[in-house]
Amino acid sequence: MKKLVLFLIVFSCIFGLNAVDDKFLQPIVRVEGGQALGIQVFDDQVITRNQNQIWIYNIFNLFRPSIEASFLSGAQIEDIDLVGDNYLYVVTREPANIIVPVDSLNSYARIYFTEHLPGDKITREGSTVYIADRFKGIDIVNIGKGGLREIISTFSTNWGIKDFEAIYPNLYALNDFGLVTVDISDQQFPQARGQNYQIPESRCLVKNKDTVWVAAGKNLLGINIRDLKNPYLTTQYRMPNEILDLEVQDDRLYLALGRGGVKILDVKNPLQIEDINTINTPYSVYDVALSEDLVFLGLGRDGWAIYQYK
Repeated sequence: MKKLVLFLIVFSCIFGLNAVDDKFLQPIVRVEGGQALGIQVFDDQVITRNQNQIWIYNIFNLFRPSIEASFLSGAQIEDIDLVGDNYLYVVTREPANIIVPVDSLNSYARIYFTEHLPGDKITREGSTVYIADRFKGIDIVNIGKGGLREIISTFSTNWGIKDFEAIYPNLYALNDFGLVTVDISDQQFPQARGQNYQIPESRCLVKNKDTVWVAAGKNLLGINIRDLKNPYLTTQYRMPNEILDLEVQDDRLYLALGRGGVKILDVKNPLQIEDINTINTPYSVYDVALSEDLVFLGLGRDGWAIYQYK
């Protein structure tokens, strides 16, 4: 009788959970030294940055990442991108900014070429780079393999781009008022298709299938963009901390929550978000990046960390 009661209790507990995660989190390493207010992953390279310095690490050995190079910027760094494995694009708001190497941190195992771009945000798809300038709009640029730049066109807007993502043939941008959808199928003549201006305090976005997920303060908003001309709010989810960054992979949404660590949500059904896991750290998480089954955390002055999630 006791065994039967115990079985029923366990059974009810299991099926009373909101969601069950079929993956497990395993910490790999935390790298001290340098700072990581932002973190990005490019194949076997991890790039971290603070406001004025960039650190490039090789992660061929996940348990012992090694620094390859570092660069200083005279102006505050807004965004970065890496083309190929050695063309580093640095975005700042200072048109005459200069990027210089830090010789004491250069291993010379790989030669990097730096290119400064004036603006606020950068995103890339293949050899096409999109550069957002708060006062100008979005330049669409062909960079080939990382050499000369050829401006294809400019999508003009005076509303200030906070974040954007280009997935051909469309572009999704957050401005001072909300979300704008842009048709870039003809890159010489990009055209705005629709907007949703009911998104206060927006910070960043990421697209997954027919939904654009927007971080707005402590609120996670799901915007359905199946009809580009009429993006509409379908989901709102409140977090305990301000959302600092968003990434998505395999219908799992990763939210950097500062002192709240990283929250992992199942968003396969945007109308029924499931809280499936949390990465708890003793450090604040400012940024998150993903690569296959690895999760990279930008921990500010406390460096950065790698977790395996499989």
